[in-house]
Amino acid sequence: MFKKLFKSKQQRELEREVAIQRALGLHRQHAAKLQQHERQYMEKAVRAKRAGDKVNFERLCRMTAQTTNERRAIESQLLYFETILQTRDKVRLFKDFAGGMKAMAKSIGDVFREFDAEDILKDVETALAQSGQLETTMSLVLDRISSSQMTGATITNGITAEDIERIITEQDTADRTNIDKEIEAGLKAIERELK
Repeated sequence: MFKKLFKSKQQRELEREVAIQRALGLHRQHAAKLQQHERQYMEKAVRAKRAGDKVNFERLCRMTAQTTNERRAIESQLLYFETILQTRDKVRLFKDFAGGMKAMAKSIGDVFREFDAEDILKDVETALAQSGQLETTMSLVLDRISSSQMTGATITNGITAEDIERIITEQDTADRTNIDKEIEAGLKAIERELK
């Protein structure tokens, strides 16, 4: 029972890393799935447009826009989260380096008794304290983000159903123009063969 209450720093860090990696993996999978839905909705909207089904076309455009905005929000969250992790890793590297500097200053002080390593030690300890505070802050942020599963962020000025309708109409027009050109070229080739 007390084992669960009093976890070591390494155990807490390991659990935090596992939760972070799990959250990142789930959000990457979710973004990929949303992109797949986005593509499928778009294909269905094109089919509805070509069939003249205005009701389904408008509904599918709205669903495509909503899915696109959700995917963008998740990708934005992932980018933010990855940046925080990178910053945390950078702080850890500095902390390790500063710890090595502190050990080196003590070693120099032991070898050269007349060398006053106190000033160097004070500078290094100040740097360590600052990096420790930053690392603690980063850990709190990461804990909060990983426990909330990075939900809640939204993209403003996202894509709208009207944007999707315009894209599909432009694509459909371009496709029909290309088909018409191909038919015309085929007919001209047949006429040449007949002559």
